[in-house]
Amino acid sequence: MAEFSEKLCDKMKEESWSAKKTAKELKICPASFYNYRNKADLPSYNVLKRAHDLWGWNFQHIDFAEQSARAPSEIEQPRQYVLPFIEGVRESDIQIIRAKPVKPDTLELTVQIRFVG
Repeated sequence: MAEFSEKLCDKMKEESWSAKKTAKELKICPASFYNYRNKADLPSYNVLKRAHDLWGWNFQHIDFAEQSARAPSEIEQPRQYVLPFIEGVRESDIQIIRAKPVKPDTLELTVQIRFVG
């Protein structure tokens, strides 16, 4: 937190940016900017990576070039969750609220289930 805060303050001085301008450049909200600057919150990996990509910042304990230890599996196994109450639900009780494509062969659904009881 301290390292990121120090780098933020240095960047503001170097560029003569306001807090609002610095937050906008880093694509974070002003509240998050102040939390990071005041060492009240730790930035997420994505924020740190964005600062690295935008401004060339490197951090003592992060190697952005290192790949994840867990390689993603080529074939994701389908998961079927068994819920005990599902036996009483009829097809007419289910309404699809939103369908969002995630991958070419994957669809994320938000459903509303009406329970009669």
